[in-house]
Amino acid sequence: MDFSIRLRFLRQKYKLTQGDLAAVIGIKSSAIANYEAKRNEPCFDKLIALSNYFKVSCDYMLGVSDNTLRIGYGDFVKETAEFIKLYNMLTPAGKEDVLGYVNYLLYKQEQNMTV
Repeated sequence: MDFSIRLRFLRQKYKLTQGDLAAVIGIKSSAIANYEAKRNEPCFDKLIALSNYFKVSCDYMLGVSDNTLRIGYGDFVKETAEFIKLYNMLTPAGKEDVLGYVNYLLYKQEQNMTV
């Protein structure tokens, strides 16, 4: 999926007109129309503004990745990166154990919420 398709998808998901989105990031609605029609591309400032507004990564906006997670978002990302690093050091059997334990914790959490 390329930028124009992702932009239109996100705009419609948030139920915004081209004019609404343009006002949010400080451009004319014709600029959004041109982005969606592949007639123009945003400068870096506007790309970042769009990704911040939709809370997705610039890589996602550009179609480089299907992952919407934005890197560099405080302690959450640092903790997640550390977890992934440790997880990747495990054997396949160890990874299965971790997933089993996470599923157990989620089940336990759900049970505590229904009580």
